[in-house]
Amino acid sequence: MEKEIKLPQWGEGMEDGEISEWLVSVGDEFKKGQVIASIEIDKTIAELEAPFEGKITSIVHDVGDVILVGDVIALAQEI
Repeated sequence: MEKEIKLPQWGEGMEDGEISEWLVSVGDEFKKGQVIASIEIDKTIAELEAPFEGKITSIVHDVGDVILVGDVIALAQEI
């Protein structure tokens, strides 16, 4: 079953972020806590860590996309 990976809210007042780099591709496996993407927030780069162990099945947003907190950015199969 696929699970959603969403953009978390890292700070009070944070409303959105821009994907600056994906560190995984579709088909890649990852561990819980592994950095899977870099997100630009207020001119700072934050590291998005995987919330569970899994395998990327779909990347919903590309580098350069600005997304809202809570939006799905990728789908993954939990391992």
